[in-house]
Amino acid sequence: MSYKFHFFLIVAFVLSLLSCNKNDEIKGVDRAKALLGQWKYAAITTDRAVDINGDGIVNIDLYNTQEMQQCLKDNITSFSERGENQKGSYSLNENSLPCSEDSEFTNVEQDNYELINDNSIIRFDNRNEMRIVEMTKERFVVDTDDVLGGKSVIVTITYVK
Repeated sequence: MSYKFHFFLIVAFVLSLLSCNKNDEIKGVDRAKALLGQWKYAAITTDRAVDINGDGIVNIDLYNTQEMQQCLKDNITSFSERGENQKGSYSLNENSLPCSEDSEFTNVEQDNYELINDNSIIRFDNRNEMRIVEMTKERFVVDTDDVLGGKSVIVTITYVK
């Protein structure tokens, strides 16, 4: 094989590694657009083990255990724009497993939001703020303070599109 061919293979390999850069992180003003749309839960964890279902077993992983009802795990979270100089709209909707006598796709929570601190915090009118830990086009992770099972905890929620 010729020198040119080997050189071409090495260059192609290096370029392929560079194009597979996992750093698709979205920061700053781009987060406002990336946040828009429907998101579903991929993971929900806490920084301290809690027992929120009362079974006597404490867990950090709320999503992959029985701590949360199944009907909550399939909820859809939506962020949408309202217009210039207006806060965005946040909603939480039942999906195919409603928790109550409500029908599928019923809105169970509605709020207004705005991005603050260089778009690193989602501040709501009524619910606790969410601190953006990581955001890509298809996934974002937030931390939020909450009280679960009588304990103050930091809840980390991973959403996917």
